[in-house]
Order: sequence, then C-alpha cells, then structure tokens
Amino acid sequence: MLDLKKLVSWLSGTSQQKVEPATDNAERRQFQRLHMDDCEVTIAQSKPFPVSNLSYGGFRADLAGWQGLDALQTGTTHDCQLKLQNVQMVCRITIRNLFGTLAGCAFANFSPVQSRVVSDFIKPRILGDSLREINTAKLKNDSPELKMRWFQGDDGVQVFLWQTVEGESIKQEFYFFDYFMSWDKAGDGLQTGKIKTGNRGGFGRISPDSVAFFRIPPYRALKLGRTILECSKLPDEARDQILREIAAEEKRLFHRYIVKDGGVLFVTDKPARHELMVLNVSMNGMALYKTPEADLNCESPLNGNLIIGEKSVAAVFQPAYSHACIIGGQLLISGSESIRNFEAFLAPRLLAQYLEEVPAPPEPPPFAPPNARCYLYTGLHNTHLLSLIGAGGRLHSGRIAFMDRALRFHGNTFSEYRCPEGLIFPGDWELEASIAHPFESLEPLTMLICREMIENAEQVAPEVKKAWLDLLPGSS
Repeated sequence: MLDLKKLVSWLSGTSQQKVEPATDNAERRQFQRLHMDDCEVTIAQSKPFPVSNLSYGGFRADLAGWQGLDALQTGTTHDCQLKLQNVQMVCRITIRNLFGTLAGCAFANFSPVQSRVVSDFIKPRILGDSLREINTAKLKNDSPELKMRWFQGDDGVQVFLWQTVEGESIKQEFYFFDYFMSWDKAGDGLQTGKIKTGNRGGFGRISPDSVAFFRIPPYRALKLGRTILECSKLPDEARDQILREIAAEEKRLFHRYIVKDGGVLFVTDKPARHELMVLNVSMNGMALYKTPEADLNCESPLNGNLIIGEKSVAAVFQPAYSHACIIGGQLLISGSESIRNFEAFLAPRLLAQYLEEVPAPPEPPPFAPPNARCYLYTGLHNTHLLSLIGAGGRLHSGRIAFMDRALRFHGNTFSEYRCPEGLIFPGDWELEASIAHPFESLEPLTMLICREMIENAEQVAPEVKKAWLDLLPGSS
C-alpha cells in the first residue's frame, strides 16, 4: 500500500555524496574518467561490486570475493546491472583487461537510451572539472567599480563573478546547458531562467532580455547546476555562495507548494474569524496574504482551519515574520485524519509543480503508430511523465513514475509497478523485470495521486493532459 507519509518524506529530498572527477593530467585513454565511490555493478547474479571509475566507454570494477573471478577471461561478454547513484540499468559489458581483482569493462552493444543514461550522468561532472579562470580583458564590465572574473569550461559553461577591491563577492552569473542562474547581494536571492532559442552563441555574457525566467526554478536546473559546481575546482569565492543559494532553493523546492488562484484558505476562529488567502504551504509552514481589514495579533498562535476544496483541516499557525501584506510562519496540523488529508493534497501538487519538458527519446518505440508524437517531462528526483500521443490526441502508451511507483498505460490497460530502487530511466519505454515488479491490482491512491498530479501540472502540454485525464479514473 502506498504510504503517504513516506511519499512526503521522499519529496523532502536526500543529500547525495559528491563525486570528484579524475584529474590525472597523464590520462591518455580515449575517454575521460570519473573516480567513483558510490556506484556498483552486479554481474551474473553476483553480489554488487564497487565501480571505481567510469567513462563514456566503460568502467573499472573491483571483483574481490567473486567466486567466478578465477574463470573470468578477457574478451568475454557478460550481462550486468549497473547502478550509478540513483540511476540503474541493465547492460552488456566486454572484459577488456584484468589486473588482480580489478576488471576493466567496456560497454557492449549500447542502445541510444543506455548511451544517454551514461552521458547524462557523466557530462555535468566533466563540465564542472573543465572550468578554469581566464582573462576578462576582452569583455565589457558593466560595474567598473567592481573586479570582474571569468571562469570558462567546455560546451559553453561559464561563471562570472564580481568582487569588491577587498575581495567580497557581490554578484554572480552562471551559464550551463541552456540554463542561466544569477544572484546579487542587493537582490532577492537566486534567479533561474532558460536562455531563449537563438540567443545562445559561443562564450560571453548575454542580456537578461534573452532569458525566460522561471517563477519556480525547475529541479533539473538546480540539480545540474549543483553537480557542475560541486565537481569543479573553482575557488571558494566563485562557487560557495551560489551553491548556498542553490541549496536554499532546493530546500524550498522540496517542501513548498505555491498555491494558485486562492485555492486554499486559512480561516481563523480565535480570537476573531478571518478568511486569509494561502500563498504557499508546506507540511511545516505557510505564507498568508493579510488583507488590510484583517486585524491580526501576529505575536500569538492563530487557531483555525485550512479550507482545501470541500475538506477542512484543523490547523494552528504561528506567525514568524511579516513583510508588507504577507505573513509567514510555522504550521501545525494535528490528528491522523487531518494529517492524511493534508498529505493527500500536498504530495501530488509538489510532484506536479516541478515537471519540466525535456527532449523526448530520439527514437520512437517499435509499437508507435504512424505520426505519433512523444513527450517527456521530468521533475523531483525520479519523477517523470512519458507519453506517446497518437491520432486524435489519444494516449497510445505512457508512464507516470514517482518515488517507488510507476503507473503504465499500454495496450488500452493500466498496470502498476513497484520499483524498490526508484531507478527507472525516464526515456526508456520498456520496464526491466529486474527493476520493476508488477502489482496484482491497481491501488486507488496511486491512481488518484497520478490524476491530481496531471491536473495540477502547469508545464504539461494541454494535449498530454487531456490524453491522460480522459483515461485516469476520477473527476476534476
């Protein structure tokens, strides 16, 4: 049974260990390698063995303790299961060399999807390692009273830093892939956007007018930006502040749901009745819009009810700060039924809020009808929405995945899977039997969360939303 409390805890995020890229200047192999300390491989039903380095072409594993090691020979090909932090895939490898218990393994017969899995894992780490400081003499400094520093890496990755004469960091810009991040000591924290099509060319700064800024930064942008910076050798002053800004945004992102159109109200009952619009809410806090006529004592807890649709959830609000017409503070919900109702409201909306469209799989699946169109959206952690839309806007095949669940639609039938590791690659149409275990029947709560997730996903194309909502049970 789906545990809502476990789902909400999963949404809060988990820290991941830092992976340092290899920096051996004497490296002469075909592919640059990453030193790893939290990845593993399972070969022929063996126990998992640690992967010590990884490249686009293969990896090295320490097979100490494996009973089949003595019989292993170079040139032989084997099936294996590779786990790269929170990504897992089944693949084939060829043993290229053996040195004691260490085996050098090359990927064999890699599919485009498998290549993309490895590339998406390696690329931001290698890009981070490529960042180096260069001369800024040829660039215009818009703040001549400040010293501007420029760090440049492969594939257009750049960091611009402005400092005072004393060395204090004042503002920063960060370019990577098609994303743009900036912060200003005198501003309102981190700004995140996507560079508009046709406005990205080579190196150098671009105008803010060329960036479409996000109201809520997407999880993918924060995750990629953090990985690049963590794996870089930038000086502390060029990465620590922006990493703190990213970490703060991630913390808010995992917890906070931005309420739209006055969809949630907090109605106080003591000492007086007031209806206050909820601006954002999490399991432990919320922000309210205080109308001028609302005479509130913000020094004492406010008792009342959260009105969510037709449901009322008893709550206590303890104000902690006030800014203009906004009051923010802690939220306390008591009672198992109230907590469950609130979790059921919050979880699918957090899942929906951060879905962002990314390039769909380059090759349609073999079962795709003529002229079908693929869509792919990714979100928090392993959350994703994969859709194959056929003629007339009909959903031909697709998958909604979050936490350890995957709801699949194929052959005019829904089926539900449990994925203990939560490691389905978004662009892979097929579910590996070793990763996904089918349920005997559909769980109503899973179906409800999927429906509400689709209903509240603002970034999902209307034709995709309609295709799913036409089939998912329930009503808006």
